Amino acid sequence: MNELLKRVMAVVSRCMFFLVLFSVAQAVDTPVDANKIDEGYLVELPNKKDSDILAIYTLTDEPKKTDGNVMASSTDEFGYHPITYDTAYVNITNNLDEGIHVWGNSDECYKCKLRYLGDVHQMSTKVLYMDTRWKLQIAIYSKDDTIQYCRLYYHFGEEGRYTYFVNRNTSTSSGVECTKPITINREPQDANIPIYIALAVYGGFALVYIFIAAGIRDGWFDKILCCFSTDHLVTNELGSPETASHVPPASDRNSINRQQPSKPKRLKSLDTFRGISIVLMILVNYGGGKYWFLVHARWNGLTVADLVFPWFVYIMGVSMTLSFHALVKYKVPRSKMMYKIIKRTIILFALGCVLNSGNSITYFRVPGVLQRFSISYLVVASLQWISATPERHAPKMMNKYYKPFCDILDYWYEWLLMAALMIVYSCLTFLMPIPGCPTGYIGPGGPLIGVNGSLTNCTGGAANYIDRWILGVNHIYQHPTVKIVYLTEMPHDPEGVLGSITSIFITFLGLQAGKILLLFQQHGERLRRLLIWGVVLGGIATLLCYGSKENGWIPINKNLWSTSFVLCNAGTGFILLAFCYFTIDVKNWWSGAPFYYPGMNAILLYAGHELFKRNHFPFSWQPLHHTHAEFLAMDVIGTTLWVVISFGLYYENIFLKI
Repeated sequence: MNELLKRVMAVVSRCMFFLVLFSVAQAVDTPVDANKIDEGYLVELPNKKDSDILAIYTLTDEPKKTDGNVMASSTDEFGYHPITYDTAYVNITNNLDEGIHVWGNSDECYKCKLRYLGDVHQMSTKVLYMDTRWKLQIAIYSKDDTIQYCRLYYHFGEEGRYTYFVNRNTSTSSGVECTKPITINREPQDANIPIYIALAVYGGFALVYIFIAAGIRDGWFDKILCCFSTDHLVTNELGSPETASHVPPASDRNSINRQQPSKPKRLKSLDTFRGISIVLMILVNYGGGKYWFLVHARWNGLTVADLVFPWFVYIMGVSMTLSFHALVKYKVPRSKMMYKIIKRTIILFALGCVLNSGNSITYFRVPGVLQRFSISYLVVASLQWISATPERHAPKMMNKYYKPFCDILDYWYEWLLMAALMIVYSCLTFLMPIPGCPTGYIGPGGPLIGVNGSLTNCTGGAANYIDRWILGVNHIYQHPTVKIVYLTEMPHDPEGVLGSITSIFITFLGLQAGKILLLFQQHGERLRRLLIWGVVLGGIATLLCYGSKENGWIPINKNLWSTSFVLCNAGTGFILLAFCYFTIDVKNWWSGAPFYYPGMNAILLYAGHELFKRNHFPFSWQPLHHTHAEFLAMDVIGTTLWVVISFGLYYENIFLKI
């Protein structure tokens, strides 16, 4: 039964593999414009007039609602997304004998000026399409924008219908009052219902898989088939020709290791951790169903999407410790080890450049995900190349005062180097003068914050300035996540030069986790230390950001890879690694499936999904209705196909190693 299941999955995987090859050939023959922005998703909002207090942007026309593609070409009032999802319909009813102006902004745009949303004529109603992801503030002003009549703070719900009445009331100071609370004409829908359905479906698949695996392992299917077999009837009537003593025990028959030579046990928890990271990365890069928590934070803050890349870097450091220990143990020459480091660095950087490439040399992006990997790997691997030793010094390990800190004290010079790098990073970030910007500024910049446009060109502070100085403004990321909320015009690269220092540091923290697995042999010791490291690093990150999204000394920021960001992600990495290690390698409650298989071929899956990120059936297709449900189904199916491919590659013993 087990072999039959493997054969079926192998056939499916082969079909997927050939489908990928066909898609590659099609992609090669199809010219791609790397600089093209998805049409129908964003609209440019031109300035209507200048104001030092309020930034003014025009309102899009109401779209026709007969076609999902037509609706997708119209955005909410802030231009965040199409009105087919994350949108509420708000009627502003003006019962005055004069016109009014409507202004507003999102809480996601921290300390931003209000934006002009439109005017409502006297004794009339206007429909505004409001974003539902974040809380909004709406202000009603007189037609000449000199008097504020009322201000509303409200978090609208998806597909909700609301009415906000502006009435004459002579008893108020302004002579106008607005309805409080806002009138709800139709209750909003739960935008997360597609996620609940997806979790239920995949949870059902997981239960079926667990049942089948348990049946194969414990021989349930053999017993059921035996009940219906002729041999069973003959045995009951005439007696068995063999005694029970001749039948090997079930545990012996089902044992995988019985006929295999002993070899070092591979920690499946590491591959599972890596698999979780790459699967989430594929889901996020495919779009995450257009949910705000499955895409990167616009500036400060932390979402699920912000976890996956740092986790990937972290687990690279964990694996590095064990890999170099094995190389030293088997007396691989140091020259060959350094050759391997340099070779892998060059390949990773070159592969990243190829995946970044389009048909424009003018706007060729130099930084990238794999480029950041290569730099982090080069520095930390070189450090490990210097310090890796085959055996521990036993007398020191026996010392009860030394042992609890041996993973730090034995490598004190590595910690000194990391501390020096972090000091350099902090000095450059907070002390380096930036022309036209405040020293130490780490905010989003743009025209909506600051006084008289003083922060318009200050996006990212020193990190952005260094990238433009070293790489040039045309060779960094041109469409940062901050752009759509803060209306910035300055390119900013989240994988820039300065952030490579903190990326190196989180790789080093992964190296520290690997040392725990290497130096401590008892499960309890390993788990305690992993959890302690996770809690301590998370606590330091909380102190740096004050447990707040915006008000901390060093906010959590993926665009800058801030110190609090890498400490927070390293802390969660330690805790997740402890969970995987406990459930997989200690208790054997979980085999690591299905994440174990993608984790064995992570680089191949990353490169593959980057090639088929958009409009390559069956991994994705042109959406029809542009809803959360459709996008989530498309993104989950595309991600699942890559998991199936990784399963087939595993059983075909095909692994891409760099």
